[in-house]
Amino acid sequence: MYVSARYIFTNRNRLFLTTLVIFILVTATLSGCQTGEAPPPDSDVEIISKELIEIPGQNPNIDIYKVFYKSDGIKVMAYMTVPKASGKYPLVVHLHGGYALERNELAHYDFGFTFGFKYMSDEVVYLYPLYRGYLESEGHVQGIAENTRDADNAIKMAMSTGQVKKDSVYLIGASMGGGVALRLASERQDVQSVVGVSPFVGWDVNLRWLDEHPDVNSPEIVEENRKTAGYVRYTLINFDPDSKGDYSILDRIPDIQAPVLLLQGTADESLIWQTVEDFAKDMEEAGKTVKLVLYPEGKHGLEDKYEDQRNQESMQWLHKYGLPKSFVLQ
Repeated sequence: MYVSARYIFTNRNRLFLTTLVIFILVTATLSGCQTGEAPPPDSDVEIISKELIEIPGQNPNIDIYKVFYKSDGIKVMAYMTVPKASGKYPLVVHLHGGYALERNELAHYDFGFTFGFKYMSDEVVYLYPLYRGYLESEGHVQGIAENTRDADNAIKMAMSTGQVKKDSVYLIGASMGGGVALRLASERQDVQSVVGVSPFVGWDVNLRWLDEHPDVNSPEIVEENRKTAGYVRYTLINFDPDSKGDYSILDRIPDIQAPVLLLQGTADESLIWQTVEDFAKDMEEAGKTVKLVLYPEGKHGLEDKYEDQRNQESMQWLHKYGLPKSFVLQ
């Protein structure tokens, strides 16, 4: 992470990052938007380009687009799929992991994308925003506030096609993407449900946990978080107190109306798993609909022995709140 202390990914996690992005694209249900309808009048996102692409083995009932759009004046990339059949569809937004603070040296980081659409649904519009600094997006890798704006603007871009069903947004986020999903759910009232896998739940929850456990005999990742949290406290809070909200999710809980599923392993090598447990308790105390599933000895992203269980939990949750049964995770 910035100033050498990483929060979400260490060097050994780069392979995991690649695998995670591949998983997100291969296992998410794809679907889409069609052309021909005028954009909603409140659409204010500039679409720079929209290129129809084809992938071997893709679902023949969908169109796949590589889209560039403007977010904070920055050219950002997203992938979007659109059912060929006319109509309006639920929007599934898949939010990838990344870094919690700016990483200038990681601009245009190569994820090693692989597409596999064999299992994709043609009953949803599927959106995969890349955020600034990733792949072909311009700018530098930023943190949760900027990633959230990029994702929100991507949603506006998808809605400008006129193909998205009203009040029918579903969010799936892993790691940093889990934090982005939670913040989006606090800002958008059209979100129907949220799934967060090994989610980053904000600096304030991490600072609180570290303060409450000063003598913890912790593994290396906790020590790295301790160093990074110290930097965050010193820089963001002491020097710029007004910026604290840009790195928080805890103070957004009152505004989260959508039901939230949190999936977390207790052997997470990339974040303090207890912070996710604490965040779930905070949501419960606020009267929110939240379900926490802990996986004993589960790793970051649950890409290990719990992969099938993670997928089943996610699908059941999304189906429960209205997503078509054709949406499957393989």
